[in-house]
Amino acid sequence: MRGYPNRGKGWWVQGGTWSFSWSVAHSLRWYLETSTVGLQAQKVANASDLELGDVICYDFQGDGRFDHSTIVTGFNGQDPLVNAHTVSSRQRDWRYDTSPAYAGTTKYIFFHIKDSFA
Repeated sequence: MRGYPNRGKGWWVQGGTWSFSWSVAHSLRWYLETSTVGLQAQKVANASDLELGDVICYDFQGDGRFDHSTIVTGFNGQDPLVNAHTVSSRQRDWRYDTSPAYAGTTKYIFFHIKDSFA
């Protein structure tokens, strides 16, 4: 974790407060895409390229603002299953198409979390 105490920088939680990237889906999306130290990720093209612990970001309205994030926790064949906590979701299909927030305009970004951190 890094960036404390600046809530707009880094990825951290400490002493009852946290960075925006820790709690706001759109901020996490930008952190994962731009981080060059500490927790880092690589954007991948398809859900089938993901592994356990990777992250999917959801833009339900398709307006460029990402509303939700999940963590890959399993697989159904090649399809990732995800967990999330806004509404407790465990081993849910990654598409989230059964969510009331889902719309035909939903866009996804897939992030593979790098295995080693500088």
